Amino acid sequence: MDLAELLQWVALGRKTGALAFARNKTRNYIFFRDGQIISSRSNEPNKQLGHFLLFQGKITEAQLRRALEIQAQNRLLLGKILVQERSVSKEDVEKAQIRSTEEVIYDLFLWEDGYFRFAVNGYNLQDLILINLELNSIIFEGVRRKDEWARIRSVFPSNGVVLSLRPDADIKGLVLTPLQKKLLFLLTLKKTISEIILELHGSDFLVSFELMQLYETGVLEISEIRGKPTVVKDPMKFLNRGMELMQDQRYSDAVRIFLEVLRLDPQNTRADEQIEIAERAICKEFYEGSIPASKIPYFLVPQSALARHKLSHQEAFVASRINGSSDVKSIVMLAPVREIEILQTMDKLMKLNLIALK
Repeated sequence: MDLAELLQWVALGRKTGALAFARNKTRNYIFFRDGQIISSRSNEPNKQLGHFLLFQGKITEAQLRRALEIQAQNRLLLGKILVQERSVSKEDVEKAQIRSTEEVIYDLFLWEDGYFRFAVNGYNLQDLILINLELNSIIFEGVRRKDEWARIRSVFPSNGVVLSLRPDADIKGLVLTPLQKKLLFLLTLKKTISEIILELHGSDFLVSFELMQLYETGVLEISEIRGKPTVVKDPMKFLNRGMELMQDQRYSDAVRIFLEVLRLDPQNTRADEQIEIAERAICKEFYEGSIPASKIPYFLVPQSALARHKLSHQEAFVASRINGSSDVKSIVMLAPVREIEILQTMDKLMKLNLIALK
């Protein structure tokens, strides 16, 4: 179904429940009451309140870390903690809650495929951040972003694009937003769009849109495109092999197999469920074995030595969060990267004798 048609189906039926969307590891949810959208949620870190406030420049990483540590102890809402700590105003939190909730929905319009499931009722009202959005305005904005995204991709074919300041660009006369100033600084470091998104705790669309504005005003030019498009193979013949790997407790190998299944068949719920089971098992193995949550990672070599090991941009970002004072749990809570990917990166760095735990 087309997303707009699906949303209208729920609205016209005046349904109450949770509409769940899944693609690879991403899970987005839209919550309805009598056909009206009242909230949304995502398992993507950059769609969550703390990271959204970071992206907006309203709080610092230190403030978010402090709030997450308090939340782990008393289970209060993160926004309430940030206000109590005077890290941000109540008004800014309320605005960010609404914006981040809206972004979950708008992001769905950029999906080329995926699968959905509607659960009647399916939520606890007390657990939601309530919003008031009119369906037609959501569809209008979603379709606009979809068209805008196609235009962006026609210029930036992937997030592996590296942009740089044009030699003849005159930025002194431009009125730049705080976000654009951050973008220009990160571009001087020759970072790809993917790396910039991670660094800013942002989203593909919001960061790429700002870069597109700077590109179209003649400030930026494309200097490099890193990486090559992935050739997708037919994964279905490996589904049974994935189940065998699960039985053998070879969880990492199984996840790779099941992800290939989902790339071809987004509605394969069996592969989707097995990925979640396998990833929970992998994290548990790390915590109970080589990477206890309370241990503090630190470098055994100068960080400049990392360049020789050709880390991915995501691995390099995780490595940048290792400072010799933050424990594993704190890094996992704060980084806009999935828990399993953080632990796998630490495991890789330990095996390369680049870091150790204390």
